[in-house]
Amino acid sequence: MDLSQEKTAISTNESEAMASKFSEITDNVFTCANEHLMILMNHMVSTADGKLFDSAEKAQSDEEQMKYMDCTRIFRTEKNDISRLFFINLNQSLSSTAGNSEFADNQELSLVAHDEMEEMVAITTMHAKAMSLYGEEVNHLEARLEYLEIMCQPIFEKDALDPKHICEVFQKTIENLEIAIEAKLIFYKLFDEEVCSKLGVMYKAINQIFIDNGIMPEIVLKTTKPEDVEHLEDEVSSQVASYYDPEENVASDFIPRTKNDISRIVNEFMSGDMTITGDEIELPASFLRAPTQQDLDGKNCYERKDVLKALSHLQHKITSLQDTADCLTSDQIKQELLDDISKENGGIVDKQVNLLDERSIDFVGMMFDAITSDETVSEIMTGLIQQLHVPVIKVAMSDASLFEDEQHPARVTVDLLTQAGKGINQESDRLYQELENIVDDILDEFDIDVDEFEKAVDKLEDIINKEEQLTKETEQQQQKQILQEHARNIVITQLKMVSCEKQIPNKVRPLILKHWSTLMLNRYIRHGRSSEQWVQAVLLLKLLLKCMQPIRYQSQLKMVENNHLALLEAVNDELYQTQQDKNDIAEQISALKEHFVQMLDDCNLTIVDDNNNEISTEDLVAESTENTEEELQRIQQQTDLAKEKIAQLSSATKPGVWYEIYNGEDKAVRRLKLSVILTDAAQLIFVDRRGIKVIEKDADVFAKELEENRSRVLADHSTFDHALGKVITALAA
Repeated sequence: MDLSQEKTAISTNESEAMASKFSEITDNVFTCANEHLMILMNHMVSTADGKLFDSAEKAQSDEEQMKYMDCTRIFRTEKNDISRLFFINLNQSLSSTAGNSEFADNQELSLVAHDEMEEMVAITTMHAKAMSLYGEEVNHLEARLEYLEIMCQPIFEKDALDPKHICEVFQKTIENLEIAIEAKLIFYKLFDEEVCSKLGVMYKAINQIFIDNGIMPEIVLKTTKPEDVEHLEDEVSSQVASYYDPEENVASDFIPRTKNDISRIVNEFMSGDMTITGDEIELPASFLRAPTQQDLDGKNCYERKDVLKALSHLQHKITSLQDTADCLTSDQIKQELLDDISKENGGIVDKQVNLLDERSIDFVGMMFDAITSDETVSEIMTGLIQQLHVPVIKVAMSDASLFEDEQHPARVTVDLLTQAGKGINQESDRLYQELENIVDDILDEFDIDVDEFEKAVDKLEDIINKEEQLTKETEQQQQKQILQEHARNIVITQLKMVSCEKQIPNKVRPLILKHWSTLMLNRYIRHGRSSEQWVQAVLLLKLLLKCMQPIRYQSQLKMVENNHLALLEAVNDELYQTQQDKNDIAEQISALKEHFVQMLDDCNLTIVDDNNNEISTEDLVAESTENTEEELQRIQQQTDLAKEKIAQLSSATKPGVWYEIYNGEDKAVRRLKLSVILTDAAQLIFVDRRGIKVIEKDADVFAKELEENRSRVLADHSTFDHALGKVITALAA
């Protein structure tokens, strides 16, 4: 065997080994996905009966009760088939190189019946919720699948296991059930609660399979770069943002230490075992002075109970001093303590505050200063949280677990206040008054026991849940309306462009303006404007309009004679794939056929073009090709421009994130949530805390506002953790 043959043999062996490896990876991924989904689907079908029955029991009306009872009956009858068909559809879609396109083509939406639009909104909502829960794992998986595709080792399309696709598999599974849309929406809710919202473990397991096989063990997802924009989906996006995780994605000014490190540092510092040295930054004097034995023994120092008592007096005064309470510094608090203790002792101040107690006051003071300077917390909520300054000092003095336990009710209260108040724009807001009442209750009732903070946590969680329920339906309706309005505008604009200076006979107007516009709406929503499906619909419409124009030339006659039968068949096939009324479509196709027949019968065979020269078939083909290329170029230019604008946004700019929005030089900022990103229009839609649309912004304009800090993101992290991190940063400097 010569050298070239040996190299060929080695190359062949390597290729076979590589193919075997990726075949094994594919099998493992298929098995992993099926096993996890089998567990979730089995749990869904086994618990559905009880859940539906309970919902029927809680129904507010007989009609609603009957709806749930009907669903219970259907599920009992169909549950085995639902589970079986789900996995058949899933594995067929995974085995297909076409990814999930088969679902989209067979489930076109209709402007005539809105059931399909309801299902689309349900799937969009499930997908959005899923991405907010485990979006990072999904993004990592898609990045690895895309990497394999680039390396010419694709196992299936990158979005084949996307939550949206899995929802569409379930949609296909139940599409043939003879049930009303209201019942289907209940099924979607069950699927969301028991399957879609619990897929995070599956994505972690699949990612681990790739990691174990050396496929992109590390993935860093940062700001979207222009060269990465080509991978953005060209569709109407309504994904919910993934939120800040203080363990994995801390803010840039937060020292990424472990919980144990933070707890150790704080406890050593508070107990006097650690003292800060150096004068690089300005720190309270208590941080720099090492505790003496006298400090540790407490001699010539006020007892902690006296300090706590004085703090309690100050705490009760804060309710009546709300205008100035947020301005109290640590030094002012210490002076208030001494004044109070002096009054208790007849005006005599013969001792000082213990150094360790003073450290607690200064430490918590620095944390509240950090909260005040945290630009991601709205000013209106900063003022309210500042009223808890003294109660948190008392907790820090009496409960060492405050800096150890992430679920400590005092720190959770601070975080929940920030979360609950994101959308509040003024103090007269009903929600602000509810939050203020909770803070007042703490100021009035809290002594040493943290029960009042526990009550506050329960109240805040209840308020947040109620507000989310009140907002959810409104925002979904707003999203649906935005998606429909945007899609309709796109279709209407396209129809105007294509039909400009064209005659549409009255008897075929419904075919163009109703049925074909519906098809185009569906194509746009499902696939986007730069998709092959959309371009095909536009070009077919152009040919249809061109063929139905009055015949004036011999070339037109030939074009109609040669194309009208194929055109009728193509239009009929395309429309029959939608969910529109089949009898109505058949009548319109017949009317179109009659129109073509009449045109051919009535035309004068002596008709020629202006120069008495016939236009050849080759010229017609060339003209059609040129028009097609122009259309594609125009669409591509619009798409590229939108992508360039979207690329200017950070990857963290996603629906679900709250912002303070610049609203003009002479207007107050608005605290709003990003609800929808219209990708191909590069528009961002913001809603208020009630879920009502308030502002639209172009992506490039909003990106510039963020860069100039005129608009800014609101707290996407734990407010308490962030403030604690700022103090730890100062201690470690």
